[in-house]
Amino acid sequence: MISLDNLRKRSGLLMGGIGVAMGAFLLGDLMSSGSSLLNGGQGVIGVVNDEVIDYRDFETEAQNLDRIFNSRQDRNVLRDNLWNDKVNDVIMSEQYSELGLAISAEELAGLTFGYKSAEMSTTAKQFFGITGQDVSAAQLAGVVQQIHDNDPQRWMYFENVIRKERLGQKYVNLIRQGLNASNIDADVYYNEQATQASGRYVFKAFDTNIEVSDSELSSYYASHQEDYPQSASRELSIAIFDITPTQADKKATKARILDLVEDKLVYNKTAKSNETVNGFKTTTDAVAFVNTYSDASFDASFYAEGQLSPAIETEMRTAEVGFVYGPYEENNSYKIARLNARRNDSVQVAIIEIAMDASEETANEIYAQASEMAAAIDAANFEALADEKNVALIAATVQDADRTISGLGEARNLVFWTYNENTELNMVKLDDQNSRIVVMMLTSVSAKGTQALEEVSVQVEIAVKKEKSGEALIAEFNSQLSSAKTIDDIATAMSLTTEQVNTMAFSSNAIPGGFEPNVVGAFYGMEKGQLSSPVLGNNGVYVVYADDFIASTAPKDLTALKKQLEGQLQPRANFEATNALKALADIEDNRAKFY
Repeated sequence: MISLDNLRKRSGLLMGGIGVAMGAFLLGDLMSSGSSLLNGGQGVIGVVNDEVIDYRDFETEAQNLDRIFNSRQDRNVLRDNLWNDKVNDVIMSEQYSELGLAISAEELAGLTFGYKSAEMSTTAKQFFGITGQDVSAAQLAGVVQQIHDNDPQRWMYFENVIRKERLGQKYVNLIRQGLNASNIDADVYYNEQATQASGRYVFKAFDTNIEVSDSELSSYYASHQEDYPQSASRELSIAIFDITPTQADKKATKARILDLVEDKLVYNKTAKSNETVNGFKTTTDAVAFVNTYSDASFDASFYAEGQLSPAIETEMRTAEVGFVYGPYEENNSYKIARLNARRNDSVQVAIIEIAMDASEETANEIYAQASEMAAAIDAANFEALADEKNVALIAATVQDADRTISGLGEARNLVFWTYNENTELNMVKLDDQNSRIVVMMLTSVSAKGTQALEEVSVQVEIAVKKEKSGEALIAEFNSQLSSAKTIDDIATAMSLTTEQVNTMAFSSNAIPGGFEPNVVGAFYGMEKGQLSSPVLGNNGVYVVYADDFIASTAPKDLTALKKQLEGQLQPRANFEATNALKALADIEDNRAKFY
Protein backbone atom coordinates (compact mmCIF):
# COMPACT_ATOMS: atom_id res chain seq x y z
CA MET A 1 0.00 0.00 0.00
CA ILE A 2 1.30 3.44 -0.92
CA SER A 3 2.09 5.60 2.12
CA LEU A 4 0.06 8.71 2.82
CA ASP A 5 3.25 10.75 3.21
CA ASN A 6 4.24 9.82 -0.32
CA LEU A 7 0.76 10.64 -1.53
CA ARG A 8 0.95 14.08 0.02
CA LYS A 9 4.36 14.72 -1.53
CA ARG A 10 3.43 13.43 -4.94
CA SER A 11 0.13 15.31 -5.20
CA GLY A 12 2.00 18.52 -5.90
CA LEU A 13 4.54 17.02 -8.27
CA LEU A 14 2.42 14.68 -10.36
CA MET A 15 0.74 17.47 -12.26
CA GLY A 16 3.46 17.24 -14.88
CA GLY A 17 2.71 13.55 -15.33
CA ILE A 18 -0.83 14.25 -16.42
CA GLY A 19 0.11 17.22 -18.55
CA VAL A 20 -0.38 15.28 -21.78
CA ALA A 21 -3.77 13.90 -20.72
CA MET A 22 -5.01 17.31 -19.65
CA GLY A 23 -2.90 19.38 -22.02
CA ALA A 24 -5.79 21.58 -23.06
CA PHE A 25 -5.36 23.58 -19.85
CA LEU A 26 -1.79 24.68 -20.23
CA LEU A 27 0.37 27.77 -20.73
CA GLY A 28 3.86 29.17 -20.80
CA ASP A 29 6.50 31.73 -21.59
CA LEU A 30 5.39 34.11 -18.91
CA MET A 31 8.87 35.59 -18.78
CA SER A 32 8.61 36.95 -22.31
CA SER A 33 5.00 38.07 -22.30
CA GLY A 34 5.57 41.37 -20.53
CA SER A 35 8.23 42.52 -22.96
CA SER A 36 6.30 41.56 -26.06
CA LEU A 37 3.07 43.45 -25.48
CA LEU A 38 3.41 45.71 -28.48
CA ASN A 39 -0.20 46.79 -28.20
CA GLY A 40 -0.28 47.29 -24.43
CA GLY A 41 -1.47 45.06 -21.62
CA GLN A 42 -5.17 45.91 -21.86
CA GLY A 43 -5.99 44.45 -25.25
CA VAL A 44 -8.23 41.65 -26.40
CA ILE A 45 -6.31 38.48 -27.08
CA GLY A 46 -9.18 36.93 -29.01
CA VAL A 47 -12.92 36.66 -29.64
CA VAL A 48 -14.76 33.34 -30.01
CA ASN A 49 -18.41 33.46 -31.11
CA ASP A 50 -18.69 37.02 -29.76
CA GLU A 51 -17.19 36.06 -26.40
CA VAL A 52 -14.15 38.22 -25.64
CA ILE A 53 -10.99 36.68 -24.19
CA ASP A 54 -9.31 39.52 -22.36
CA TYR A 55 -5.52 39.61 -22.26
CA ARG A 56 -5.37 40.44 -18.55
CA ASP A 57 -7.63 37.52 -17.61
CA PHE A 58 -5.70 35.23 -19.91
CA GLU A 59 -2.37 36.25 -18.40
CA THR A 60 -3.66 35.94 -14.81
CA GLU A 61 -4.76 32.39 -15.50
CA ALA A 62 -1.46 31.83 -17.25
CA GLN A 63 0.49 32.80 -14.16
CA ASN A 64 -1.63 30.56 -11.94
CA LEU A 65 -1.13 27.60 -14.24
CA ASP A 66 2.58 28.26 -14.50
CA ARG A 67 2.77 27.93 -10.71
CA ILE A 68 0.70 24.74 -10.74
CA PHE A 69 2.97 23.17 -13.35
CA ASN A 70 6.15 24.43 -11.69
CA SER A 71 7.31 26.01 -15.01
CA ARG A 72 8.16 22.58 -16.38
CA GLN A 73 6.24 22.88 -19.65
CA ASP A 74 7.50 24.31 -22.94
CA ARG A 75 6.28 27.88 -22.92
CA ASN A 76 5.16 28.30 -26.51
CA VAL A 77 3.36 24.97 -26.60
CA LEU A 78 1.69 25.60 -23.27
CA ARG A 79 0.40 28.99 -24.34
CA ASP A 80 -1.02 27.48 -27.52
CA ASN A 81 -2.72 24.77 -25.46
CA LEU A 82 -4.21 27.35 -23.13
CA TRP A 83 -5.65 29.20 -26.12
CA ASN A 84 -7.08 25.97 -27.53
CA ASP A 85 -8.68 25.28 -24.16
CA LYS A 86 -10.30 28.72 -24.17
CA VAL A 87 -11.68 28.17 -27.68
CA ASN A 88 -12.97 24.71 -26.71
CA ASP A 89 -14.60 26.14 -23.58
CA VAL A 90 -16.68 28.61 -25.57
CA ILE A 91 -17.61 26.26 -28.41
CA MET A 92 -18.32 23.17 -26.33
CA SER A 93 -20.13 25.01 -23.52
CA GLU A 94 -22.71 26.07 -26.11
CA GLN A 95 -23.14 22.43 -27.16
CA TYR A 96 -23.36 21.13 -23.60
CA SER A 97 -25.98 23.74 -22.73
CA GLU A 98 -28.14 22.94 -25.75
CA LEU A 99 -27.96 19.21 -25.03
CA GLY A 100 -28.47 19.57 -21.28
CA LEU A 101 -25.18 17.86 -20.44
CA ALA A 102 -23.95 18.42 -16.88
CA ILE A 103 -21.94 16.82 -14.06
CA SER A 104 -23.60 16.42 -10.68
CA ALA A 105 -21.71 16.95 -7.43
CA GLU A 106 -21.99 13.25 -6.59
CA GLU A 107 -20.75 12.24 -10.05
CA LEU A 108 -17.80 14.61 -9.72
CA ALA A 109 -16.99 13.15 -6.30
CA GLY A 110 -17.02 9.65 -7.77
CA LEU A 111 -14.75 10.66 -10.61
CA THR A 112 -12.41 12.57 -8.31
CA PHE A 113 -11.76 10.04 -5.56
CA GLY A 114 -14.00 7.04 -6.15
CA TYR A 115 -16.75 8.09 -3.73
CA LYS A 116 -19.30 5.25 -3.35
CA SER A 117 -17.84 3.47 -6.36
CA ALA A 118 -14.75 2.31 -8.20
CA GLU A 119 -15.31 4.79 -11.05
CA MET A 120 -12.39 7.07 -10.19
CA SER A 121 -11.21 8.88 -13.30
CA THR A 122 -7.95 7.68 -14.86
CA THR A 123 -6.79 11.28 -14.69
CA ALA A 124 -7.53 11.37 -10.95
CA LYS A 125 -5.51 8.19 -10.44
CA GLN A 126 -2.61 9.78 -12.29
CA PHE A 127 -2.95 12.90 -10.16
CA PHE A 128 -2.74 10.90 -6.93
CA GLY A 129 -0.25 8.37 -8.33
CA ILE A 130 -2.32 5.34 -7.32
CA THR A 131 -3.81 2.25 -8.91
CA GLY A 132 -6.77 0.12 -7.90
CA GLN A 133 -7.16 -0.16 -4.15
CA ASP A 134 -3.76 1.24 -3.14
CA VAL A 135 -5.48 3.33 -0.47
CA SER A 136 -8.86 3.15 1.17
CA ALA A 137 -11.57 5.70 0.47
CA ALA A 138 -11.18 7.14 3.99
CA GLN A 139 -7.43 7.54 3.66
CA LEU A 140 -7.74 9.12 0.22
CA ALA A 141 -10.42 11.48 1.51
CA GLY A 142 -7.97 12.72 4.12
CA VAL A 143 -5.36 13.50 1.49
CA VAL A 144 -7.97 15.18 -0.70
CA GLN A 145 -9.09 17.33 2.21
CA GLN A 146 -5.49 18.32 2.95
CA ILE A 147 -4.88 19.44 -0.66
CA HIS A 148 -8.22 21.22 -0.71
CA ASP A 149 -7.43 23.16 2.46
CA ASN A 150 -3.75 23.92 1.78
CA ASP A 151 -3.86 24.62 -1.97
CA PRO A 152 -7.44 25.34 -3.03
CA GLN A 153 -6.35 26.80 -6.37
CA ARG A 154 -4.66 23.55 -7.33
CA TRP A 155 -7.72 21.62 -6.23
CA MET A 156 -10.10 23.84 -8.23
CA TYR A 157 -7.93 23.34 -11.30
CA PHE A 158 -7.93 19.58 -10.78
CA GLU A 159 -11.73 19.43 -10.41
CA ASN A 160 -12.21 21.60 -13.47
CA VAL A 161 -10.06 19.30 -15.58
CA ILE A 162 -12.02 16.24 -14.41
CA ARG A 163 -15.33 18.01 -15.12
CA LYS A 164 -14.29 18.99 -18.66
CA GLU A 165 -12.92 15.55 -19.34
CA ARG A 166 -16.20 13.84 -18.39
CA LEU A 167 -18.39 16.34 -20.26
CA GLY A 168 -16.29 15.74 -23.36
CA GLN A 169 -16.71 11.98 -22.92
CA LYS A 170 -20.48 12.31 -22.59
CA TYR A 171 -20.66 14.46 -25.73
CA VAL A 172 -18.56 12.06 -27.77
CA ASN A 173 -20.53 9.07 -26.50
CA LEU A 174 -23.78 10.68 -27.65
CA ILE A 175 -22.36 11.07 -31.14
CA ARG A 176 -20.89 7.57 -31.15
CA GLN A 177 -24.28 6.09 -30.27
CA GLY A 178 -25.69 7.62 -33.44
CA LEU A 179 -22.96 6.26 -35.67
CA ASN A 180 -24.25 2.77 -36.41
CA ALA A 181 -23.95 0.62 -39.51
CA SER A 182 -27.16 -0.90 -40.92
CA ASN A 183 -27.56 -4.10 -42.88
CA ILE A 184 -27.81 -1.95 -46.01
CA ASP A 185 -24.50 -0.24 -45.17
CA ALA A 186 -22.82 -3.59 -44.64
CA ASP A 187 -24.29 -5.07 -47.81
CA VAL A 188 -23.22 -2.09 -49.96
CA TYR A 189 -19.74 -2.08 -48.41
CA TYR A 190 -19.37 -5.82 -49.03
CA ASN A 191 -20.43 -5.52 -52.65
CA GLU A 192 -18.06 -2.59 -53.25
CA GLN A 193 -15.14 -4.53 -51.84
CA ALA A 194 -15.97 -7.97 -53.25
CA THR A 195 -17.31 -7.16 -56.73
CA GLN A 196 -14.57 -7.23 -59.33
CA ALA A 197 -14.92 -5.58 -62.73
CA SER A 198 -13.15 -6.38 -65.95
CA GLY A 199 -13.31 -4.48 -69.18
CA ARG A 200 -11.51 -2.33 -71.72
CA TYR A 201 -10.93 1.34 -72.33
CA VAL A 202 -9.48 3.73 -74.89
CA PHE A 203 -7.70 6.86 -73.83
CA LYS A 204 -6.39 10.04 -75.39
CA ALA A 205 -4.12 12.33 -73.38
CA PHE A 206 -4.64 16.06 -73.00
CA ASP A 207 -2.88 18.22 -75.58
CA THR A 208 -0.42 20.29 -73.53
CA ASN A 209 0.58 22.26 -76.65
CA ILE A 210 -2.90 23.60 -77.28
CA GLU A 211 -2.98 27.39 -77.68
CA VAL A 212 -4.72 29.49 -75.04
CA SER A 213 -5.33 33.22 -75.12
CA ASP A 214 -4.81 35.81 -72.41
CA SER A 215 -8.56 36.36 -72.28
CA GLU A 216 -9.12 32.63 -71.65
CA LEU A 217 -6.59 32.71 -68.83
CA SER A 218 -8.23 35.78 -67.29
CA SER A 219 -11.71 34.31 -67.62
CA TYR A 220 -10.70 31.01 -66.01
CA TYR A 221 -8.88 32.79 -63.20
CA ALA A 222 -11.89 35.03 -62.50
CA SER A 223 -14.23 32.04 -62.16
CA HIS A 224 -11.83 29.89 -60.12
CA GLN A 225 -10.34 32.33 -57.64
CA GLU A 226 -11.25 30.04 -54.73
CA ASP A 227 -8.65 27.61 -56.09
CA TYR A 228 -5.86 30.12 -55.46
CA PRO A 229 -6.22 31.27 -51.85
CA GLN A 230 -3.59 33.46 -50.25
CA SER A 231 -2.83 33.80 -46.56
CA ALA A 232 -1.73 37.13 -45.17
CA SER A 233 2.06 37.16 -45.25
CA ARG A 234 5.11 39.34 -45.66
CA GLU A 235 8.25 38.83 -47.70
CA LEU A 236 11.72 39.53 -46.39
CA SER A 237 15.10 39.77 -48.06
CA ILE A 238 17.79 38.83 -45.55
CA ALA A 239 21.57 39.24 -45.47
CA ILE A 240 23.61 37.51 -42.76
CA PHE A 241 27.05 38.80 -41.78
CA ASP A 242 28.81 36.13 -39.75
CA ILE A 243 31.36 37.55 -37.34
CA THR A 244 34.19 35.10 -37.90
CA PRO A 245 37.91 35.48 -37.19
CA THR A 246 40.27 36.36 -40.00
CA GLN A 247 43.60 34.60 -40.52
CA ALA A 248 45.24 37.53 -38.76
CA ASP A 249 42.90 37.01 -35.78
CA LYS A 250 43.78 33.31 -35.61
CA LYS A 251 47.48 34.10 -35.88
CA ALA A 252 47.17 36.58 -33.00
CA THR A 253 45.36 33.99 -30.85
CA LYS A 254 48.10 31.46 -31.52
CA ALA A 255 50.78 33.98 -30.57
CA ARG A 256 48.88 34.78 -27.39
CA ILE A 257 48.73 31.17 -26.25
CA LEU A 258 52.34 30.51 -27.25
CA ASP A 259 53.36 33.40 -25.01
CA LEU A 260 52.05 31.42 -22.03
CA VAL A 261 54.28 28.37 -22.48
CA GLU A 262 57.76 29.59 -21.55
CA ASP A 263 59.06 31.72 -18.67
CA LYS A 264 59.44 35.39 -19.47
CA LEU A 265 61.25 38.33 -18.00
CA VAL A 266 59.04 41.28 -17.06
CA TYR A 267 59.76 44.64 -15.46
CA ASN A 268 58.24 45.17 -12.01
CA LYS A 269 57.44 48.87 -11.71
CA THR A 270 57.03 48.65 -7.95
CA ALA A 271 60.37 46.92 -7.33
CA LYS A 272 61.92 48.78 -10.26
CA SER A 273 63.64 45.62 -11.42
CA ASN A 274 63.19 42.74 -13.82
CA GLU A 275 61.71 39.48 -12.55
CA THR A 276 60.92 36.07 -14.05
CA VAL A 277 57.27 35.02 -14.48
CA ASN A 278 56.75 31.27 -14.72
CA GLY A 279 55.19 29.91 -17.87
CA PHE A 280 52.92 26.90 -18.24
CA LYS A 281 55.92 24.55 -18.40
CA THR A 282 57.43 25.61 -15.08
CA THR A 283 54.44 26.76 -13.01
CA THR A 284 54.05 25.06 -9.65
CA ASP A 285 50.28 25.66 -9.62
CA ALA A 286 48.82 24.47 -12.91
CA VAL A 287 45.29 24.73 -11.55
CA ALA A 288 45.58 28.45 -10.83
CA PHE A 289 47.43 29.01 -14.11
CA VAL A 290 44.63 27.40 -16.14
CA ASN A 291 41.89 29.25 -14.25
CA THR A 292 43.72 32.54 -14.85
CA TYR A 293 44.51 32.28 -18.55
CA SER A 294 42.10 29.71 -20.07
CA ASP A 295 38.60 30.25 -21.42
CA ALA A 296 37.59 27.05 -19.60
CA SER A 297 38.14 26.18 -15.93
CA PHE A 298 40.57 23.49 -14.79
CA ASP A 299 39.24 19.93 -15.15
CA ALA A 300 40.42 17.80 -12.23
CA SER A 301 39.17 14.52 -13.72
CA PHE A 302 41.43 11.54 -14.26
CA TYR A 303 40.92 9.89 -17.64
CA ALA A 304 41.46 6.23 -18.45
CA GLU A 305 43.03 5.13 -21.69
CA GLY A 306 41.01 6.19 -24.73
CA GLN A 307 39.00 8.84 -22.89
CA LEU A 308 41.14 11.86 -23.80
CA SER A 309 40.77 13.81 -27.01
CA PRO A 310 42.49 11.98 -29.91
CA ALA A 311 44.59 15.12 -30.42
CA ILE A 312 46.50 14.51 -27.16
CA GLU A 313 45.75 10.89 -26.21
CA THR A 314 49.07 9.42 -27.38
CA GLU A 315 51.25 12.31 -26.13
CA MET A 316 49.74 12.36 -22.62
CA ARG A 317 50.01 8.58 -22.18
CA THR A 318 53.70 8.38 -22.95
CA ALA A 319 55.00 11.68 -21.51
CA GLU A 320 56.44 12.53 -18.11
CA VAL A 321 54.48 14.61 -15.62
CA GLY A 322 55.02 18.27 -16.48
CA PHE A 323 55.26 17.69 -20.24
CA VAL A 324 53.54 20.41 -22.28
CA TYR A 325 52.11 19.76 -25.74
CA GLY A 326 50.84 22.31 -28.22
CA PRO A 327 49.55 24.59 -29.34
CA TYR A 328 47.04 22.55 -31.33
CA GLU A 329 43.65 23.41 -32.87
CA GLU A 330 40.46 21.86 -31.61
CA ASN A 331 36.81 23.01 -31.57
CA ASN A 332 37.66 26.44 -32.99
CA SER A 333 40.21 27.07 -30.22
CA TYR A 334 43.95 26.95 -29.79
CA LYS A 335 45.00 24.71 -26.89
CA ILE A 336 48.07 23.68 -24.94
CA ALA A 337 48.00 20.62 -22.70
CA ARG A 338 50.21 19.73 -19.71
CA LEU A 339 50.37 16.29 -18.09
CA ASN A 340 49.53 17.23 -14.53
CA ALA A 341 49.34 13.90 -12.66
CA ARG A 342 49.03 10.13 -12.94
CA ARG A 343 46.88 7.77 -10.92
CA ASN A 344 47.33 4.11 -11.82
CA ASP A 345 46.38 3.91 -15.51
CA SER A 346 44.60 7.26 -15.55
CA VAL A 347 45.98 10.73 -16.21
CA GLN A 348 45.02 14.26 -15.25
CA VAL A 349 45.66 16.91 -17.91
CA ALA A 350 45.72 20.67 -17.45
CA ILE A 351 44.49 22.37 -20.62
CA ILE A 352 44.57 26.03 -21.56
CA GLU A 353 42.25 26.93 -24.39
CA ILE A 354 41.67 30.28 -26.07
CA ALA A 355 38.89 30.61 -28.61
CA MET A 356 39.79 31.85 -32.08
CA ASP A 357 37.32 34.72 -31.94
CA ALA A 358 37.11 37.65 -34.24
CA SER A 359 39.06 40.63 -32.98
CA GLU A 360 37.33 43.88 -32.10
CA GLU A 361 38.77 45.38 -35.26
CA THR A 362 37.33 42.56 -37.37
CA ALA A 363 33.93 42.80 -35.65
CA ASN A 364 33.83 46.54 -36.21
CA GLU A 365 34.68 46.11 -39.88
CA ILE A 366 31.89 43.54 -40.33
CA TYR A 367 29.46 45.79 -38.46
CA ALA A 368 30.37 48.64 -40.78
CA GLN A 369 29.64 46.43 -43.81
CA ALA A 370 26.27 45.47 -42.33
CA SER A 371 25.48 49.10 -41.56
CA GLU A 372 26.07 50.03 -45.20
CA MET A 373 23.58 47.34 -46.22
CA ALA A 374 21.09 48.70 -43.69
CA ALA A 375 21.18 52.07 -45.49
CA ALA A 376 19.58 50.58 -48.62
CA ILE A 377 16.60 52.56 -49.90
CA ASP A 378 14.79 49.85 -51.87
CA ALA A 379 14.99 46.20 -52.93
CA ALA A 380 17.12 46.93 -56.01
CA ASN A 381 19.60 48.91 -53.94
CA PHE A 382 19.61 46.16 -51.30
CA GLU A 383 20.45 43.53 -53.93
CA ALA A 384 23.15 45.70 -55.47
CA LEU A 385 24.84 46.20 -52.10
CA ALA A 386 24.66 42.46 -51.44
CA ASP A 387 26.40 41.77 -54.76
CA GLU A 388 29.01 44.39 -54.01
CA LYS A 389 29.76 42.82 -50.61
CA ASN A 390 29.47 39.24 -51.90
CA VAL A 391 26.71 38.42 -49.41
CA ALA A 392 24.03 35.89 -50.36
CA LEU A 393 20.45 37.05 -49.85
CA ILE A 394 17.83 34.78 -48.33
CA ALA A 395 14.17 35.20 -49.30
CA ALA A 396 11.76 34.38 -46.49
CA THR A 397 7.98 34.46 -46.14
CA VAL A 398 6.59 35.04 -42.64
CA GLN A 399 3.12 35.14 -41.10
CA ASP A 400 2.19 37.05 -37.99
CA ALA A 401 2.22 34.03 -35.65
CA ASP A 402 5.53 32.57 -36.87
CA ARG A 403 8.27 32.07 -34.32
CA THR A 404 11.00 31.18 -36.76
CA ILE A 405 12.29 32.66 -40.00
CA SER A 406 13.80 30.56 -42.77
CA GLY A 407 17.57 30.81 -42.62
CA LEU A 408 17.57 32.40 -39.16
CA GLY A 409 15.82 29.92 -36.89
CA GLU A 410 14.09 31.25 -33.77
CA ALA A 411 13.39 34.92 -34.47
CA ARG A 412 10.09 35.96 -32.92
CA ASN A 413 11.42 39.45 -32.23
CA LEU A 414 12.10 39.97 -35.94
CA VAL A 415 8.61 38.72 -36.88
CA PHE A 416 7.22 41.30 -34.45
CA TRP A 417 9.22 43.99 -36.26
CA THR A 418 7.96 42.75 -39.63
CA TYR A 419 4.33 43.13 -38.50
CA ASN A 420 4.76 46.32 -36.49
CA GLU A 421 2.30 48.95 -37.67
CA ASN A 422 5.22 51.38 -38.17
CA THR A 423 7.19 49.00 -40.43
CA GLU A 424 6.70 49.92 -44.07
CA LEU A 425 7.83 48.50 -47.41
CA ASN A 426 11.59 48.82 -48.07
CA MET A 427 12.32 49.50 -44.41
CA VAL A 428 15.45 47.77 -43.10
CA LYS A 429 16.18 46.16 -39.76
CA LEU A 430 19.73 45.59 -38.45
CA ASP A 431 19.86 43.01 -35.65
CA ASP A 432 23.15 42.38 -33.82
CA GLN A 433 23.12 38.74 -32.67
CA ASN A 434 26.61 38.54 -31.16
CA SER A 435 28.10 35.96 -33.53
CA ARG A 436 26.34 37.41 -36.56
CA ILE A 437 24.58 40.53 -37.77
CA VAL A 438 21.27 40.15 -39.58
CA VAL A 439 20.14 42.83 -42.02
CA MET A 440 16.69 42.38 -43.51
CA MET A 441 14.36 44.41 -45.70
CA LEU A 442 10.56 44.15 -45.90
CA THR A 443 10.03 43.69 -49.63
CA SER A 444 6.38 42.68 -49.98
CA VAL A 445 3.09 42.64 -48.06
CA SER A 446 0.34 40.21 -49.10
CA ALA A 447 -3.16 40.53 -47.65
CA LYS A 448 -5.41 37.54 -47.05
CA GLY A 449 -7.44 36.81 -50.15
CA THR A 450 -6.59 35.52 -53.62
CA GLN A 451 -3.19 35.22 -55.22
CA ALA A 452 -2.64 37.54 -58.16
CA LEU A 453 -2.92 36.03 -61.64
CA GLU A 454 0.75 36.81 -62.28
CA GLU A 455 1.73 34.66 -59.30
CA VAL A 456 -0.30 31.62 -60.39
CA SER A 457 -0.08 32.05 -64.14
CA VAL A 458 1.64 28.68 -64.65
CA GLN A 459 -1.03 26.78 -62.69
CA VAL A 460 -3.82 28.66 -64.44
CA GLU A 461 -2.34 27.97 -67.88
CA ILE A 462 -2.10 24.23 -67.12
CA ALA A 463 -5.71 24.17 -65.90
CA VAL A 464 -7.00 26.08 -68.94
CA LYS A 465 -5.14 23.81 -71.36
CA LYS A 466 -6.54 20.76 -69.58
CA GLU A 467 -10.07 22.16 -69.70
CA LYS A 468 -9.86 23.31 -73.32
CA SER A 469 -8.20 20.12 -74.51
CA GLY A 470 -10.69 18.03 -72.54
CA GLU A 471 -13.63 19.73 -74.25
CA ALA A 472 -12.06 19.12 -77.66
CA LEU A 473 -11.36 15.45 -76.88
CA ILE A 474 -14.89 14.86 -75.57
CA ALA A 475 -16.29 16.32 -78.81
CA GLU A 476 -13.94 14.10 -80.83
CA PHE A 477 -15.00 10.96 -78.93
CA ASN A 478 -18.70 11.86 -79.22
CA SER A 479 -18.39 12.21 -82.99
CA GLN A 480 -17.13 8.62 -83.16
CA LEU A 481 -19.60 7.22 -80.61
CA SER A 482 -22.50 8.24 -82.84
CA SER A 483 -21.50 5.58 -85.38
CA ALA A 484 -19.31 3.12 -83.47
CA LYS A 485 -20.85 -0.07 -82.15
CA THR A 486 -17.92 -1.40 -80.12
CA ILE A 487 -14.94 -0.01 -78.29
CA ASP A 488 -12.73 -1.56 -80.94
CA ASP A 489 -14.52 0.54 -83.57
CA ILE A 490 -13.63 3.71 -81.64
CA ALA A 491 -10.01 2.61 -81.21
CA THR A 492 -9.67 1.92 -84.94
CA ALA A 493 -11.34 5.15 -86.00
CA MET A 494 -9.15 7.26 -83.69
CA SER A 495 -5.93 5.22 -84.11
CA LEU A 496 -5.91 4.36 -80.41
CA THR A 497 -4.97 1.21 -78.51
CA THR A 498 -7.51 -0.69 -76.45
CA GLU A 499 -6.32 -1.27 -72.89
CA GLN A 500 -7.49 -4.22 -70.76
CA VAL A 501 -8.58 -4.03 -67.11
CA ASN A 502 -8.94 -7.23 -65.06
CA THR A 503 -10.25 -7.89 -61.53
CA MET A 504 -10.54 -4.21 -60.63
CA ALA A 505 -12.07 -3.33 -57.24
CA PHE A 506 -14.33 -0.31 -56.74
CA SER A 507 -12.16 0.94 -53.86
CA SER A 508 -8.95 0.88 -55.92
CA ASN A 509 -9.51 4.25 -57.67
CA ALA A 510 -6.78 3.22 -60.11
CA ILE A 511 -6.46 1.64 -63.53
CA PRO A 512 -3.25 0.42 -65.23
CA GLY A 513 -2.76 3.96 -66.56
CA GLY A 514 -2.69 5.56 -63.13
CA PHE A 515 -4.94 7.15 -60.48
CA GLU A 516 -8.27 7.66 -62.20
CA PRO A 517 -11.24 7.48 -59.79
CA ASN A 518 -13.64 8.91 -62.41
CA VAL A 519 -12.77 6.07 -64.78
CA VAL A 520 -13.21 3.42 -62.07
CA GLY A 521 -16.57 4.97 -61.19
CA ALA A 522 -17.59 4.83 -64.85
CA PHE A 523 -16.94 1.08 -64.96
CA TYR A 524 -19.08 0.45 -61.90
CA GLY A 525 -21.83 2.78 -63.14
CA MET A 526 -22.55 0.65 -66.21
CA GLU A 527 -24.21 -2.62 -66.99
CA LYS A 528 -22.30 -5.53 -68.48
CA GLY A 529 -21.76 -5.01 -72.24
CA GLN A 530 -22.36 -1.27 -72.06
CA LEU A 531 -20.20 1.41 -73.70
CA SER A 532 -19.72 4.62 -71.72
CA SER A 533 -19.89 8.25 -72.74
CA PRO A 534 -16.54 10.12 -72.71
CA VAL A 535 -15.09 10.32 -69.20
CA LEU A 536 -12.88 13.26 -68.17
CA GLY A 537 -9.98 11.84 -66.19
CA ASN A 538 -6.82 13.18 -64.59
CA ASN A 539 -4.62 12.49 -67.59
CA GLY A 540 -7.00 12.71 -70.51
CA VAL A 541 -10.39 11.55 -71.80
CA TYR A 542 -11.55 7.92 -71.69
CA VAL A 543 -14.29 5.72 -73.11
CA VAL A 544 -14.77 2.45 -71.20
CA TYR A 545 -16.56 -0.83 -71.89
CA ALA A 546 -17.64 -3.27 -69.15
CA ASP A 547 -16.92 -6.88 -70.09
CA ASP A 548 -18.00 -8.55 -66.86
CA PHE A 549 -18.66 -8.16 -63.12
CA ILE A 550 -17.82 -10.97 -60.72
CA ALA A 551 -19.77 -10.61 -57.50
CA SER A 552 -19.50 -12.68 -54.33
CA THR A 553 -22.60 -13.53 -52.37
CA ALA A 554 -22.82 -11.46 -49.22
CA PRO A 555 -22.94 -13.47 -45.98
CA LYS A 556 -26.38 -13.91 -44.42
CA ASP A 557 -25.16 -12.70 -41.05
CA LEU A 558 -23.74 -9.20 -41.43
CA THR A 559 -23.10 -8.68 -37.71
CA ALA A 560 -19.31 -8.97 -37.92
CA LEU A 561 -19.14 -6.66 -40.94
CA LYS A 562 -21.35 -4.06 -39.22
CA LYS A 563 -19.06 -4.10 -36.19
CA GLN A 564 -16.08 -3.61 -38.48
CA LEU A 565 -17.74 -0.59 -40.10
CA GLU A 566 -18.74 0.87 -36.73
CA GLY A 567 -15.16 0.35 -35.52
CA GLN A 568 -14.01 2.53 -38.43
CA LEU A 569 -16.80 5.09 -38.05
CA GLN A 570 -17.23 5.71 -34.32
CA PRO A 571 -13.64 6.74 -33.45
CA ARG A 572 -14.09 9.70 -35.83
CA ALA A 573 -16.46 11.19 -33.24
CA ASN A 574 -13.44 11.80 -30.99
CA PHE A 575 -12.16 14.64 -33.15
CA GLU A 576 -14.26 15.32 -36.25
CA ALA A 577 -17.22 16.83 -34.37
CA THR A 578 -14.99 19.27 -32.48
CA ASN A 579 -13.06 20.16 -35.63
CA ALA A 580 -16.32 20.82 -37.49
CA LEU A 581 -17.58 23.08 -34.70
CA LYS A 582 -14.31 25.03 -34.77
CA ALA A 583 -14.56 25.42 -38.53
CA LEU A 584 -18.08 26.84 -38.14
CA ALA A 585 -17.16 29.12 -35.24
CA ASP A 586 -16.26 32.79 -35.62
CA ILE A 587 -12.76 32.93 -34.12
CA GLU A 588 -10.61 36.05 -33.97
CA ASP A 589 -7.08 35.15 -32.87
CA ASN A 590 -4.94 38.13 -31.81
CA ARG A 591 -2.20 36.19 -29.99
CA ALA A 592 0.44 37.26 -32.48
CA LYS A 593 0.04 40.86 -31.26
CA PHE A 594 1.00 39.87 -27.73
CA TYR A 595 3.43 36.92 -27.88
